[in-house]
Amino acid sequence: MGTALSVRGFTPDKSGGRMGRLLTLLALLLVGLGAVPARAQGSAPDALFGLPLVLREGGWARYVNTSPDGPPEFVIKLGGAGRHEGRRGRWVLIELDVPATGRVGFDFLVEGDRFSAKGVLLMRLRVPGRPPSDTPAPFHQPGADRKPHPLRETTETLAGRKLTVTEYSYAGGITAQWSPSVPALGLVRVSGTQSFQLEAFGVGGDPWKDATAAGR
Repeated sequence: MGTALSVRGFTPDKSGGRMGRLLTLLALLLVGLGAVPARAQGSAPDALFGLPLVLREGGWARYVNTSPDGPPEFVIKLGGAGRHEGRRGRWVLIELDVPATGRVGFDFLVEGDRFSAKGVLLMRLRVPGRPPSDTPAPFHQPGADRKPHPLRETTETLAGRKLTVTEYSYAGGITAQWSPSVPALGLVRVSGTQSFQLEAFGVGGDPWKDATAAGR
């Protein structure tokens, strides 16, 4: 992608080690999600801002990567309520298991009912063995709130269930499928530089149980 990534508290390992490579791939995936600020050409990320949150207590969704690079699997969960500088929101948690490191998390405190650039009050990086690192208002910059364009509504069977799906398009050739049945971000499938699709979802229990993607 050619994206130079700089996030407070997160510096990809430049030694070429496996852990550093996986963390870098995770960071690139999150740029594709619109979940980490891209510094490429000084522009805001052209990605998945503006989609409604699916607020199901204890809800989670697990995704498998379908692009040549990127973490093989990751989980998005809906967390509890939180507060930052007097403003309230809900935590949305993105997790990835990294060999020899453990479970790495990017947590986002989101105000309102949509995952938007202005609505993300705080980003918290969790790496085992290190204190959490917070970045306030990571996407609040001019031009960051890109609006998706609805294309069509369809019905698909994924993760063993029939889902009502709305497809959206974004600048840069990214398309996203969203369903009100899928907890947290509602994502079903994303196509673009980094592509992934829903593998399983539910409420409660361990979202990593029965994970099948290669590399786990």
